[in-house]
Amino acid sequence: MTELSAKYGPVFSFKCGQFDVVVINQWKFIKEALANEHLLGRPKETTIPGVIEHASLIEMSGESWKQQRRVALTVLRDVGLGKSEMEDSIRDQIKSFTEVIKSSEGKPITVADKLFLSVSNNISKLVFGQTSAYDDPASLLMAKMMPEAGKMKFFNVQQFMPIIANLVIKLNLFNMTEIISHIRKFESHILDEVNIHKTKNTDDNSIKDYIDGFLHEISKRQNEKDSTFHVNTLQRNAALFYFAGSDTITTTLQWMMFYLVKYPEYQNKIREEIKQTIGLNRQPENVDRKQMPFTMAFIYETLRHSSLVPLNILRRATEDTKVGDFSIPKDSLVTFNFWSVHRDPNLWDNPELFKPERFLNEDKSKAIKPPYLIPFSGGRRVCPGESFAYLQLFLYLVSFLQQFEISAEPGKDIHLESVQNFVTRKKELPNLIFKSVD
Repeated sequence: MTELSAKYGPVFSFKCGQFDVVVINQWKFIKEALANEHLLGRPKETTIPGVIEHASLIEMSGESWKQQRRVALTVLRDVGLGKSEMEDSIRDQIKSFTEVIKSSEGKPITVADKLFLSVSNNISKLVFGQTSAYDDPASLLMAKMMPEAGKMKFFNVQQFMPIIANLVIKLNLFNMTEIISHIRKFESHILDEVNIHKTKNTDDNSIKDYIDGFLHEISKRQNEKDSTFHVNTLQRNAALFYFAGSDTITTTLQWMMFYLVKYPEYQNKIREEIKQTIGLNRQPENVDRKQMPFTMAFIYETLRHSSLVPLNILRRATEDTKVGDFSIPKDSLVTFNFWSVHRDPNLWDNPELFKPERFLNEDKSKAIKPPYLIPFSGGRRVCPGESFAYLQLFLYLVSFLQQFEISAEPGKDIHLESVQNFVTRKKELPNLIFKSVD
């Protein structure tokens, strides 16, 4: 997309399957587009037509999206998002995870699955009201599904040619049978949770998690015509929160570990900052971020350099509109090239380099996040879990480096080649060695 923009301009369009797709590059135009009320819509089809029948709030447009988002944010805050109890719960999960790492100390290990199980418990607490053991069958299934889900291409046949979606499924093209099987199993797991909550709510009307809150909203709106508050939407929203809250944080933390190993000088620098502020024994707290500018600069640079979400989830123009002098016809699909912003040499000095110092002020006393660092999108469609994500990234990173020196296996180098689909993932996941800090 970035190469095409160099040839055809910062805002260009092309035909993809059944749709006209507009790609917006450069911060100047993306900033304008993020504030454009006519670019808040979503495609009329679900993410995987023929497989997913009901829209989650992230796939909704207009008033239904506004209502679903408002209720979700209210419920999640009421049950713990942004509260000290949630922070305590995250620290408990980190402690359990580090104990698992200690059991394999000094040996090369793959941390991906265990890390996913730890991070997923943080969002599970908010959505399902409970956490799971690392050997829980449903959680292990989710950890297995992540790599499979990550193989789906951004420009895929199902979404851009929904007219043949059923044929793709029938012929099992693009490994769809396995993907559908995983989706159905997870849907069944969520439905079981919903039924458990329904039984519980017969005797207890308190709202302890997102499912409780949504069921309460269903009851309130049962006489509303065309309400989107029903069990099918709850099923989809719960799946959305679980995957988005687990996979993106897990993948970012993996990138952090690889950058720490690739550039050990930064690992040492962060650990020194930890020693000077909270020491190696006290668990970190969210308020410590203000006293740890280099640690925060490292987090910002990880998000910029990896560009975890290189292209935003597709939007749809709900009316004829313009970005700059470029016309965007109604019902065009629109995507923003965040990767082009994060690698723009007009915004960043030597953008190809991994350089956390770029986020520090002149005397290095403060980490500054510029508006064009947009890993969580922006505007009214900004990721509602942004602050929750930063909290976890900070607590996990500091906890890791308080306790471990992280390195590659002897004789093996860490390469940073990536694969870009919906999410930017490292091409290979090498084993790492965790050694306790002396």
